[in-house]
Amino acid sequence: MTDKITKGGLLAAAAVVLACALPALGQQGPESLLPEGFGDPAPSAPNNPARPSSSTPSTTKTGTSPANPASGEVSADAAADDVEEDEEDAQEMVVRYDVPPAARRSLSAIGIISETSGGFPAASFGATNGAFLKQVVERTSGPIASRWGTIMARRLLASRTNTPQGINGADWTAERAWLLLRMGDSVVARGLVQQVDAGNYTKRLHEVAMQTYLANGDLAGICPLTEGGVRLVNSGRWKMSRAICASLAGEQGSATGFINQGRYQGWVRGVDYLLTEKAVGAGINGRRSVKIEWDGVEGMNPWRFGLSAAVGLEPPERLFSNSGRQIDGWRVQLPMFAPAIRAKYAPGAAALGVFSNRDMVDIYAQVLDDPDAPDAIKTQAENLGNAYTASDDSGKVSAMASIWGAERTGADYLAALVMTARAAALIAPSSDHAGQADGLIASMLTAGLDRSAARWSNIVSGGSLGWALVTLGAPGRITLADYGDLDEFYGNDDSDDGHKSALLLAGLAGLGRVESGARTDFADDLKINIARQTAWSKAITAAASRGEQGTVALMAVAGMQAPSWASVPAHHLYYIVRSLRQVGLEAEARMIAAEAVTLG
Repeated sequence: MTDKITKGGLLAAAAVVLACALPALGQQGPESLLPEGFGDPAPSAPNNPARPSSSTPSTTKTGTSPANPASGEVSADAAADDVEEDEEDAQEMVVRYDVPPAARRSLSAIGIISETSGGFPAASFGATNGAFLKQVVERTSGPIASRWGTIMARRLLASRTNTPQGINGADWTAERAWLLLRMGDSVVARGLVQQVDAGNYTKRLHEVAMQTYLANGDLAGICPLTEGGVRLVNSGRWKMSRAICASLAGEQGSATGFINQGRYQGWVRGVDYLLTEKAVGAGINGRRSVKIEWDGVEGMNPWRFGLSAAVGLEPPERLFSNSGRQIDGWRVQLPMFAPAIRAKYAPGAAALGVFSNRDMVDIYAQVLDDPDAPDAIKTQAENLGNAYTASDDSGKVSAMASIWGAERTGADYLAALVMTARAAALIAPSSDHAGQADGLIASMLTAGLDRSAARWSNIVSGGSLGWALVTLGAPGRITLADYGDLDEFYGNDDSDDGHKSALLLAGLAGLGRVESGARTDFADDLKINIARQTAWSKAITAAASRGEQGTVALMAVAGMQAPSWASVPAHHLYYIVRSLRQVGLEAEARMIAAEAVTLG
């Protein structure tokens, strides 16, 4: 009986999520212009939380947008017919796809979502040189401290923006997709590479496309690109992909020939070869039965990830020990895995900014139908159902508090806040729940529910975390923070060296929400300079003065590269928030600032 009630609760919760949703984001030689210490180098729309309301509309910058000969999504197997073969390959029969000239897509503006659909304006990069932007993207290796920063970057990278000057459109698409992969969004990365006709693929785009399709476990997606990949990249994996694609096409004779050649010439070896053989066996009329043994296998690579996913295998967790956080984003979006498997990776994906509150509610609702789901995950699903459908607000708040858990920190805590965002918005502001107001407000802001959070302004006490989050996150005009509130917040600040207080001051100053005298005096108390100038700060400030939303957003994400907010300098946050606000991205600026103080 309990399971049935809880399942119904989560289904009801899913309906509540839809009812409460706000407008969507649309669903990233010379001196370096990046901060010191930087390392070198979905369905098709992003799954983003609701966009917070903005007191100032996004400004559309002027500029001429090149004509886009095709609109909407076109699959990757729409290949151009003008690929020239090298003379030595003239005897090889090449399959060509006749695409009328009018249907061939331009490289001058590439993306999945247009400005009218919630994307960034076409001229978001202005006249900034492509070589500079490429360097920024390449050096944004992560991890990114900010979930909201990642959400903003995903929207930018998916937007149909003009290709910057001085860079090939296909190569620019490759760099955008590669950054999306590093952020954990394999689905949007795939949608992006599919926007380029196969005949326009460069070597770099072939390299990234292979990684992208493998991250999705999508072997069929590689097939229209295989011959070009073999010719331009000439790697063992591209050669072995011919065996898989032949098998998927039902050409088992060709598949056998390719895989035998690959074994003899050592194109791939060990478990990578066995996985290839298993994938070939999964094709039409494939009759190969291959058992995969993971003993002795060390580490994970894209080939192993993609092929194991495609054939329904879940490699041992130990193989992922040295993989980045982005792997959780890839794994949670694999449709071939059962909800119980995907739910294991949902918290990590939510903390990354790849999974939204709506996604979390949906996946945990499915868990209750899965008899193989671990007890811990089912318990979490039941608590989530109670957070939405308990008989009264006290019961709902109690369920949310159990999800947040006093022991949760960092990404785990952030993921728990995302889970309960719209449940928190259902709670009527009341002094009865003042003890949980900080968590409720922080939870709402993970989904951009800023107006719901602002209703608690009369409940929270000055100097509390809840007060700080409302002052940073609420839309419209608010009472400016004074020195007394800041000093009281500092008195409650248990972060190292008062880092949360420094981030609070930086965020308020960037938003223009602190009295000028209080800003100066509090900065003196903390012994910080939130307006410290660096090469990076000069670059993002210059981009903001030119009104380049895209350049500012990229520079902002680059400035948030750190394991957590505890490692992001306060002056970075100040310039990020100020610059985003200046180019019309105030809503994003407010959410980033609030998130910084929550987790700093």
